[in-house]
Amino acid sequence: MDPALFLQCLVNGIAIGGIYAVVAAGFTLVLGTMKIFNFAQGEFYMMGAFVTFGVCEVLHLNYLFGIIASLFTMALLGVILYRFVIRYTYGGFFHTVLATIAFATIVRQTAVITFGKTDRFMYSVVKGRLEMGKIIVGNDKLLLIFMGIGLIILLHYSMKLKIGKAMRAVTEDQEVAGLQGINARKIFMITMALGCGLAGISGALVVPVLGATADMGHGIFIKILLVIIIGGMGSMPGALLAAFLIGLIESFGYQLVGSYNELLLLFCMLPLLFFRPGGLLGRPLALPE
Repeated sequence: MDPALFLQCLVNGIAIGGIYAVVAAGFTLVLGTMKIFNFAQGEFYMMGAFVTFGVCEVLHLNYLFGIIASLFTMALLGVILYRFVIRYTYGGFFHTVLATIAFATIVRQTAVITFGKTDRFMYSVVKGRLEMGKIIVGNDKLLLIFMGIGLIILLHYSMKLKIGKAMRAVTEDQEVAGLQGINARKIFMITMALGCGLAGISGALVVPVLGATADMGHGIFIKILLVIIIGGMGSMPGALLAAFLIGLIESFGYQLVGSYNELLLLFCMLPLLFFRPGGLLGRPLALPE
C-alpha cells in the first residue's frame, strides 16, 4: 500500500474509531455501573445529530451551541428514561432490556415520521483542508478527531473525581456504598445522564461530516455491540481500544475489499472470540436476574 494512502486510511480510521469510542464509552458506563443494556443508546446519538442540525440550520446559531444543546437535551432525556421507565423495571434484567428496546423503537419511528429517510446535511463547521504531500485531510475531520479524543480524556479524568469514585463504589456493591452515604438512585440518574449525553455529543460531532438521518442510530448501535464484544463486557479501557481497532479495520478494509469491509471485520473477530471469549480486556460481569 502506498504510504500516503496508508496515512490517509489511518486518519480516517482514527476519526471513525473516535466516534465509536465516545458512544461506546457512554454505553459501557451505564452497563458497568447499572448492569443494564441501554438499547436506546444509538437513538440518543441520532437525536443528538438532529438537535445540532436544528440549532445550526433552523435557528442559525453557532455550532458550539448545537453541541451544548445536544449534550444537555440528551442528558435530560436520559434522566427522564431512568426516572419514568428504568427505575420501575430495574432489577429485572430482561424487563429493562425490553423497556429500552421499546423506547428506541418509539424514538426511531417518530424520527422517520418527522424527518423521513432523507439525509440532512449542515454547513461545514471548519472550512479548508490540511495537505501534507499526497495526504489530504479535511479540517472538519481533524476537528472530529481532536474533539473525540478530547472527550475521552475528559471522561477519563472525570472518573477520578468524587462522582467517579461513587460510581465505582455502587458498581462493586450497592449495599456497602449505601452504608457510606452514597445514594445509588442518584448515581444511576447521573450515570444515565452522562451516558446519554455522550451519545448526544457524538451525534453533534458527526453531523457536519456525515449528516443526520433517522436510521443512523441503528447502524451505530450494531458497532457499539461489536465494540463491547471485542473490548470486553463492562470494560471501559477495552471498549476504547476496541472502538479504535474497529475504526482502523473498517478504514483499511474499505481500501482492500471495498464494501465487504464489515465482513472482513467479522472474520477478524473470530480468532479473538476463540482465544479471548471475554474480550480484549473483559472480565466477568454479574447481571441482575
